[in-house]
Amino acid sequence: MVDPEILTEKIVTQNKTFLVDLKKNQAGFYLKVSEWSNSKKSSIFLPAEGIDRMIEILHQFKSRIADNENTKDPELGAF
Repeated sequence: MVDPEILTEKIVTQNKTFLVDLKKNQAGFYLKVSEWSNSKKSSIFLPAEGIDRMIEILHQFKSRIADNENTKDPELGAF
């Protein structure tokens, strides 16, 4: 049986579409992040206890990208 979505958000960027679903099963809450690109779908699953750490990492990455855009940091190179 498929776990129902509690919340779903869609992100569309370039030629990719991402769906971020909050779900719950007998083990607890988890995120399912799915990517559609060129008619191919792949997904990752992140248990609820990993969400805070993932957010920390994404904030670090976002700051690093913003810093690079402001200073053109050669260490990062081109994305």
